[in-house]
Amino acid sequence: MTSSTTAMTSIDKQALRRRIRRARMALPPAYRAAAARAIARHASRLLQRGKRIGGYLAAGSELDLSELLNAALWRNGQVYLPQIPRRGRRLWFTRLGAADRWYRHPRYRILEYAGPRLRAESLDVIFVPLLAVDRDGYRMGQGGGFYDATLAFRRRHPQSGRPLLVGVAFDCQLVDAVPREAWDVRLDCLLTESGLRRLPLAG
Repeated sequence: MTSSTTAMTSIDKQALRRRIRRARMALPPAYRAAAARAIARHASRLLQRGKRIGGYLAAGSELDLSELLNAALWRNGQVYLPQIPRRGRRLWFTRLGAADRWYRHPRYRILEYAGPRLRAESLDVIFVPLLAVDRDGYRMGQGGGFYDATLAFRRRHPQSGRPLLVGVAFDCQLVDAVPREAWDVRLDCLLTESGLRRLPLAG
């Protein structure tokens, strides 16, 4: 952990969040659509038959994962989407099915799916949303702490590699360093429009 990272204040975090959001929102629609197609291609080797794959539904200017998730379903993968719990911050993941069981979370108004659910520990791959990510595999989210709480088990076994944690972002969201906290969990891979890259192994 670098001194520049540990010295970062809450004001610095807010400034970084604003800067990355502006950069992400500035991407034109055609570029965003091409990036969504590119990440589906780059992730193809992770979408193996029968794998339990955790994804997300894009909110705001996040990179759209729908083409990737459709590719997983076409390969007979099992796709799971996050479900915010009534209490606490540890997410459930519900299996996407053919039935129309969509609803809005009563508090956050996020679109969710009412299917069979399980915890992150039971998934093979999780495509993790983020706001910024650095070259060491640390991510900065929206600030809600849901993924930090959900993936806390990986801190105890950082080299287990299961589930495989794949951060999803546009290239413009990659920065030199993000603020780090004791509860942060490192990603295993980063998936952007430029490709799928393995991040440094956690020590």
